[in-house]
Amino acid sequence: MKRTYLLLLSLSAVWAQPLRGVLGLFEGNGTTYPNTGLFYYLSSANGSSEAFAGPIQDVEPFGNDLAYDPATQLLFVIGGSRGAFTPWRGSVYALDVWRSSVPLSTLDSIGARRLAVRDTLLLVTRNRAPYFTAYRIQYDSQTQALQLDSLWSPSSPLLRNVPDGLLVWGDTAYVALSYNASYSPDSLVLAINLRTRAVVGSWEVFPNPTELVRVGSSIYAACYGNFSQNLRIAKITPGSPTVTIWDAGRTSFGGFVTDTGGVKDTILFWDITDTLRAFAVGAQQTAPGAYAGVASSGGGLSGYGLLWTGAWLWTSFTNYTDTSLIILRDAAPSGGAPGPRIDTIFRPNGIPGGIGYPSLRRFVYFEGDTSRSVSALSAPRGQLFSVWPNPVTDWLSWSSVGAVERFTLWSAEGRKLREWLRPQAPLYVADLPAGTYFLRAHLADGRSTTVPIVRP
Repeated sequence: MKRTYLLLLSLSAVWAQPLRGVLGLFEGNGTTYPNTGLFYYLSSANGSSEAFAGPIQDVEPFGNDLAYDPATQLLFVIGGSRGAFTPWRGSVYALDVWRSSVPLSTLDSIGARRLAVRDTLLLVTRNRAPYFTAYRIQYDSQTQALQLDSLWSPSSPLLRNVPDGLLVWGDTAYVALSYNASYSPDSLVLAINLRTRAVVGSWEVFPNPTELVRVGSSIYAACYGNFSQNLRIAKITPGSPTVTIWDAGRTSFGGFVTDTGGVKDTILFWDITDTLRAFAVGAQQTAPGAYAGVASSGGGLSGYGLLWTGAWLWTSFTNYTDTSLIILRDAAPSGGAPGPRIDTIFRPNGIPGGIGYPSLRRFVYFEGDTSRSVSALSAPRGQLFSVWPNPVTDWLSWSSVGAVERFTLWSAEGRKLREWLRPQAPLYVADLPAGTYFLRAHLADGRSTTVPIVRP
């Protein structure tokens, strides 16, 4: 089985130019793949491209979501959160992916479910109160000092159970939530104004709304019911109390996307047979055949991730041991045959090209330049943790705003090298070879932060 691992530190030199790309989140399984994983596809202005896949060290398995902040060039990732009877905590991790795969500051054990970024805000939905929280992102790229300060959570009584869908449109965050495990009709989509911090709209929809997309001037919610019913698609128009609900004609377990380029008014989803289906918003019905012929060929492969961005369609299948990734384009380059065609395919089960990591669940698309510019964000108001001297020769002194439970030291390649429990004195590092390392401080209150150190 093919294995491809992230070599992120070299990317700043190779990719210091305008880029477009896709970031994907592998769930991992907590055993043979003990960490959540990350997938990259990067394409530069000169036409070259590269792909990477591998684990994110020290990040919980069963990752739920990811969001990229173009202002700070930080990637935010949610670790696993599977309810009260599992050890996964639903922590939020921040990664400076262009420099290291070692996480920076962490919002630990908060039961996070979904993420979005809006300007200097990190928006997080959670599986326990407060169910929606906005954090201010403050980052100094030179020192890699990051703070995520909790600003506010809406106090509306409508927010009283797990929000499983999150979409930001302008200054409004739309949140989909079901009120209990029986998937009662009391399921809503809420609109939260990010400036006034108030709930400004609510719409009752079919039970179990989980994904939200925008097509034109409306929001569409994927409502799965009890998963034995057909998928319902609910149309919500801001400013109107009316909700229109259509039966998609197929049972679905997930995958619900539309063209992020806004060219097509079509919604794609996986049906229960792992066939890709297309729901036409204008015609208000699902096409009878598989979209672009995309369907599982069997062998235990299940449809999982979807991303549709302009002319590109990203689809993934998994057998929970490996992942098959199929990339399609709407038309061949240089005036080739029109219509969707397979551009790239990676297959699992030991066939060359298999990604070698399970369950590629979610994707995000980004455009930007990895060469950093001056951020518009204000400087941090005080750091959680600091070290000196840096560079360090023998002993590393430190200070913290709270009690430190433990330190972990990581190599530049993301390998955990050593650990100090309840440290009370300077750390001895004279035996380290020359190089750059990352020291992560785990505070007793659940927060953590990472600082780079240099051993000359």
